Amino acid sequence: MAKDFRVVGGNDGLETILATIATATVLEAGDLVGLSSGIITKAVASDTAIAYCPYGSADGEVKVEISKGNDFMLEGTADANYAVTDKAIFCDLVGTTTLLIDLGTTSTSVFNVDASENAGTDASTLNVRVKIALPLI
Repeated sequence: MAKDFRVVGGNDGLETILATIATATVLEAGDLVGLSSGIITKAVASDTAIAYCPYGSADGEVKVEISKGNDFMLEGTADANYAVTDKAIFCDLVGTTTLLIDLGTTSTSVFNVDASENAGTDASTLNVRVKIALPLI
């Protein structure tokens, strides 16, 4: 299964920390995560801060590795076609099973769309680049 998000730029190594998850929480590599009552959960649209989960976690695990800071760029799929005018905008996360970049919404503004020539392909939802604007850590 393809990752929802993947790291495509930034520093040479992704700085991470170990965080607590509930034993029944299953995260796939490439998921984004939020925090609920001090426990890491798969991110949802209402999260006001998020992190990237590079390796995921299996049922029964109590710790998961998550990104620290936002010195990296992520590439994911948008919920609507990317347009050049989307460069550098702040936007949200949407989805439950598959997490998407919500280009048309700014209620939480957890993402900042890349401003470079590699930010996305006009009229396509694929390979849109964002930075986490509001990191958990």
